[in-house]
Amino acid sequence: MRCAPTAYSLRVNPQMNYLWLSVISCFDKGAELLMMHSGTKLLRYVQLLDSALPIGGFSHSFGLEAYTHDGSVRTTSELETFIRSQLHASLVRLDGLAIKGVYEAIDEENAALLALYDKQVHAQRTPRELRESGHKMGKRLLKLAHSLYPQMDFSLIDTAIHEHGAFCGITTVHGYINHRLDIGLDEAVIGHLYTSVNAYVNSALRLLPIGQTEAQMLIHTLLDVIELEWNQVRGDDPDDMHSFGIAQEIYAMRHESLPARLFMS
Repeated sequence: MRCAPTAYSLRVNPQMNYLWLSVISCFDKGAELLMMHSGTKLLRYVQLLDSALPIGGFSHSFGLEAYTHDGSVRTTSELETFIRSQLHASLVRLDGLAIKGVYEAIDEENAALLALYDKQVHAQRTPRELRESGHKMGKRLLKLAHSLYPQMDFSLIDTAIHEHGAFCGITTVHGYINHRLDIGLDEAVIGHLYTSVNAYVNSALRLLPIGQTEAQMLIHTLLDVIELEWNQVRGDDPDDMHSFGIAQEIYAMRHESLPARLFMS
């Protein structure tokens, strides 16, 4: 495999130093390629979808707690209706198209465009708690990715953050990591939507009288809904990302004023 040498300063013996650093650079790139294309690529992707990932998602209900507090969501059937509405009105059309935009920005090596899509997602999360949760979880995921994937190229997202003011939201970071892991766009979007559904259901386990088996059956039912909803918009331009989950946003705004809360959002 041919590899361009890393541009380091040369010291002592220029010829030997150049050769040694070329070997190191070639090894780093080889390790990155091995990580992206090895048989464990699927497992690396699945790890990102784990609800136990230490990025703070367990602390957020994303507005569901406000629904359960006033009795709007009380049963598994009502929970399913709630999640279906979030997928249709917000998650697919905002997060899904945002990830598509992230993929396009990376393909073009365009840090400014990457930052723009990140800012659009951030701005369209009207409730303060949702904006803050997305920002904090994104920063934690990016920090974790640096530890998990030391050979991964983070230069483009670092430029987007430091030079173009990207907020580093969870949707942007998820898309960025998946692209660098060589995960296809459809898989990346569907995986992100799955984590959102899983987060709602895990929150419901602490808010509603439903059991683990019932919860898993609900997630299983919603898998086909995730794919169906994404297929309806996957051909749209990322610039058309939007959300019309007005009721969810209002409930999310009410959350911080609840008399007692289990979750941060």
